[in-house]
Amino acid sequence: MAISRSKDVAAGEYLFHQHSNANSIYIIEEGVLMVERSSENGRRQIMSFMFPGNFVGFTHNDFFEYSVQTLTPARVLECSRHDFIRLGEAIPTLKKNVEVIGNKVMLGLFDQLFALGQKKAHERLGFLLQQLKDRQTISGGFSFELFMTRQDIADYLGLTLETVSRAFSRLQKEGVIKIQSAHHVEVLDAEQLKQLAFSN
Repeated sequence: MAISRSKDVAAGEYLFHQHSNANSIYIIEEGVLMVERSSENGRRQIMSFMFPGNFVGFTHNDFFEYSVQTLTPARVLECSRHDFIRLGEAIPTLKKNVEVIGNKVMLGLFDQLFALGQKKAHERLGFLLQQLKDRQTISGGFSFELFMTRQDIADYLGLTLETVSRAFSRLQKEGVIKIQSAHHVEVLDAEQLKQLAFSN
């Protein structure tokens, strides 16, 4: 008996909402998704951007602590949380792989917290662009797609929309990137971008 099913989700739809029952775990097969969390006063924080191969929906509670929205048309593999946990107990290698994924997620969150706490605005943007560059297959150069809006980027980096716009302009003026359109960026100086992303 199958414990999972493939599910297509249109762009802009929510896979699940914060505080909804955590009955499923999802594996992203296609598309790009965004993890967000809202405070009681309605302020939004983007936690991460998710790509094919990522898992979403892990929680120690009976409800989700965050929402997940699609940025592009997506296809996910939906697994019953109960069955997935039971399968992990029966197959040690699966449980080990999930633990490895969890550790990678934690390391990514540490990198993000450091970037938000220690870096200037243009360095924070460089951190995000390096992440996106590393996650996308680049053919014929260093041009890649920005699936999110400028407001999404602002909410991820903890900046205002105006500050994000100035950061893009600065990186372009300094010859690090070329803004081809609102959703496409070309990296002109890959080494400088990496330094912005990972410098202490």
